[in-house]
Amino acid sequence: MAASLIRIAQTTVSSGVSSVSLVGIDSTYDVYKLIISGLEAATDSSTVQIRVTKSGTAQTDSEYDEAGKQLKAYNAFANNADTNDTEWGFNAIGTTTGSVFNLTAYLFNFADASEYSFATFEATTSDTTVDFRGNQNGGVHTVASASDGINVFLSTGGNIDGGTLTLYGLKK
Repeated sequence: MAASLIRIAQTTVSSGVSSVSLVGIDSTYDVYKLIISGLEAATDSSTVQIRVTKSGTAQTDSEYDEAGKQLKAYNAFANNADTNDTEWGFNAIGTTTGSVFNLTAYLFNFADASEYSFATFEATTSDTTVDFRGNQNGGVHTVASASDGINVFLSTGGNIDGGTLTLYGLKK
């Protein structure tokens, strides 16, 4: 599969930024893949959040729906579901050494102006104060218009202090 991944955009964060946008989605590929590796937060208990971009601008409307399962190493599993939210949200991370967030997402219909943009998400969080958690989610942005990328930010408004974010096209 590695030969079929074409890198579209990549950002490596080494000092605080409020958000990261990766754009470049167009009709070249039917499916895109987002990888977030080692994302670190400046503010404790920050929830990692994602929005779609249109013409490079993050969409802040209340059109984000999602559902999934949170898998906890330290407690019972939990169901997650939201409708008409302003983003897709994931696990909170801490600020201690070793607290990181990782995600693999597949993005569908993003370039199709007559369809909703939707995604599948597999996320893991290693937080030294809480333990290990994972999410298996699906999400949809319920606006029939083309999306050209994604925007990643933290719920607290705090900075992203580290990590690598990469957007790939899956070769047809």
